[in-house]
Amino acid sequence: MTPAELDELKSRPGNSCADVAARLGVHLRHHGRGYIGPCPICSTDLTDASATKFEIKPEGSWVCAVCADGGDVIALVQRALPTDFRGAVEWLGGVTSHVDEAAREARERAKAAEQAKREAASDRYRERERGALYDVWRRAAQPWGTPVEAYLAHRGLPVPPWPQGAARLRYVADMPYFHGQTTDEAGRKQYPVIHRGPAMVAPITREGKFSGIHITYLELGGGKARICEPVSGEALPAKKVRGSKAGGVIMLVKVTPPAEPLNWIIGEGIETVLSVWHAMTQCGIDTASTEFVSSVDLGNLGGKAAALVTHPSLTTPTGRPRRVPGPEPDLTAAGIVLPESVNHVVMLGDGDSDMVMTQCAVARGADRFRAARADRVVKAAYAVEGLDFNDMLRSGTDG
Repeated sequence: MTPAELDELKSRPGNSCADVAARLGVHLRHHGRGYIGPCPICSTDLTDASATKFEIKPEGSWVCAVCADGGDVIALVQRALPTDFRGAVEWLGGVTSHVDEAAREARERAKAAEQAKREAASDRYRERERGALYDVWRRAAQPWGTPVEAYLAHRGLPVPPWPQGAARLRYVADMPYFHGQTTDEAGRKQYPVIHRGPAMVAPITREGKFSGIHITYLELGGGKARICEPVSGEALPAKKVRGSKAGGVIMLVKVTPPAEPLNWIIGEGIETVLSVWHAMTQCGIDTASTEFVSSVDLGNLGGKAAALVTHPSLTTPTGRPRRVPGPEPDLTAAGIVLPESVNHVVMLGDGDSDMVMTQCAVARGADRFRAARADRVVKAAYAVEGLDFNDMLRSGTDG
């Protein structure tokens, strides 16, 4: 197929990523100028109204935070069915015998102009959002004596001995929870706030630069807030990310300058990583040269996969074997970058999530870290099956 033929196929009515996802049974909802919903590749319930991991971008491409994968509509059909490239093309209607060259050139010019317009608008939006989120972080209260300290205590964790004014977890008393999208009488998009309340916030940084915040909504008595979808009543995640997380981390415990970190301990969740830090300090292990880092989520821990693999037991809603991100990283895609001084890494894998997907993510991350420095030692440590590291800490389980 020529590029012109591919372009014509993807531009046909009904062949957008949103149209194809709908044909596959995915329940999408508006999110900004795009869509979000359950992923047709890795989700078990394609009608889940609270799902946010699958996103169709305004320009028409798709991405899944759990699969750590994405692409155009042909890639979506390949992954979701699953099928090969030829099968995806045929499913989308096949190649026409003739491509109108003038129409193709017009589409190319329009697409390039629209792409430039979107990129400029996106850059402006991201910078405004980053500035607004940094202001939220800068104004947030230090954690001592707040519901953040109570939440950590509820999880069996102390507040780390951060210097005053330099805490990595902070408190916001009235954090809005945005969910869904509506349109007002003038046709302007509105993003409803369905909950306001206390929250723990943490800064996400990429190679030292602030890129967003991680939010955990709290109950005043300890524990996470229960937030429900207003119409369906379904429980929504008590944790959210705003800003950019790709390749970013939450630096929970840093090495004090001018010393440089020699070791990294990195895992998915804030509570998981702090549990390991607390257990090590309680055991008297020297952590002066070790940094404790959250990768924000599992997909970010490993980065994008080079290919999908067949899950040995999970199936799609239609009964097909589920395809999940494999163990080999796509080293051309952006990922977490370690400080050059780090020569030893321990990657944490929780035991309460799907073990195949967790092991694949850990393997991808390990290969990515080794690719940056061939002499770097990277090891994996897994929680007991059915538990995460915080469960183990609170129950006194040995691993």
